[in-house]
Parts: sequence; structure tokens; C-alpha cells
Amino acid sequence: MIELVEAETDDFDRSVGDAAIEALAQNGYCVVDGLLNPGLIGSLNAELAALDASGVLAAAAIGREGGRRQAAEIRRAAIHWFDGGTAAERRFLEVAERLRSAINRRLFLGLFDFECNFIAYPTGGFYGRHLDSLSGARNRVVSMVIYLDPGWQAEYGGILRLWESVDEGAGTVEVVPQAGRVVLMMSEEIPHEVLPAHRPRHAVAGWWRVNASTGQRLDTSR
Repeated sequence: MIELVEAETDDFDRSVGDAAIEALAQNGYCVVDGLLNPGLIGSLNAELAALDASGVLAAAAIGREGGRRQAAEIRRAAIHWFDGGTAAERRFLEVAERLRSAINRRLFLGLFDFECNFIAYPTGGFYGRHLDSLSGARNRVVSMVIYLDPGWQAEYGGILRLWESVDEGAGTVEVVPQAGRVVLMMSEEIPHEVLPAHRPRHAVAGWWRVNASTGQRLDTSR
């Protein structure tokens, strides 16, 4: 089994990470607890709360590249992209880089770069069934979600529902968004939706991409 590279901090649990990547390889998705340091989860949650209070979150859109648009009938949430400007963001991005290397060694995916944002669902917020990347597009290959809200209960809503494949009649898995819980999934293979939240719900969502450049230029489209 592949092992994660030794970290300078204890922001992730190597054994949990190894098991998560193995489950991703076998099933196309995994749901794990205990991967990230609770202190890092708390710092990210505090940063998102401050961003929300300052009014800088932007309404989340749907679609890709030039076709992006806001559609409240499909998605009700607000986001803020990471820029690495805070200690919590830098710590998280370092963990994401180590996971990228480990996933590449196990799955040979050629993951090249990573993008992520904070995401806040208001009361009543949701996101209809979708794939993070269209089949063959390769703009997003592996997706990750990290939940931030302590004490979250199933009755609070905001459940993540995964379909185990794109096939008709595929089984489903429902994930309660408890603080520290991490979901990894293949972006082109696992449809998913966020059921309506009955109170504000907070997370970090990220995607590893391959280098879709031609020549020496990196395709930086989101």
C-alpha cells in the first residue's frame, strides 16, 4: 500500500490517508474521518466565518469556462477561492499537495495542480445532482470535500448524496457533513448532490486537475 510523504507537521494522519486512497482506487470514492488535524479544521472554519461576516463570499455559479452562470434553481451557495494568503490556507494546500503526490503514485493519474474554495450553504441551500467534470474533459479529475461544522447532526440536513456510478440504477451513499469528514471522488465518474440544509453549512471543496496545456502553456480555466 502506498504511503503518504512524511509531513513537517501532523496536519494529516498518514494511515488514514493510505486507506482513503486505496478505497478511492477500488470504489471511485471514499468517505473518511480523522484524516486532517482537528486544529486545522477549526482554523479553516474560523476563517470561513470571518469571510462570511465580512461579506466577501460570492454567489456560486454552475457550468464551465465561458458557460458559467448563476442558477438558484440548481445551486444555492456562496464561495471564496483560496489564494494561500493565510496560515490555515497554506497548511491545507500543503496537505493537498502531499495527497496529490500519493494519489499519483497509487493511481497514475498525472494530477498536476489543485484549486479549492470555501463554500457556505445558507439555510435552504442545496446543489442538484451533477458531475464535477464531464466525461473526457479532464479539467477536474479527483474531487475533495472537507466539512467544517462541529456538532453537525443528520437532522440538520445538508446531506451529500453520492451515486456509486453514472449507470442507471446505481446505488447511493448518504454522507452526513460532520466536521473533519473528508470525501474523495473521481470527478468524471461519481454523480452527487447536496440536499437542502436546515441551517448554515460550511465546507472546503477542491479539485485536482491534469495539465491540459498545449505547448508550454498551462490551461488555467476553471
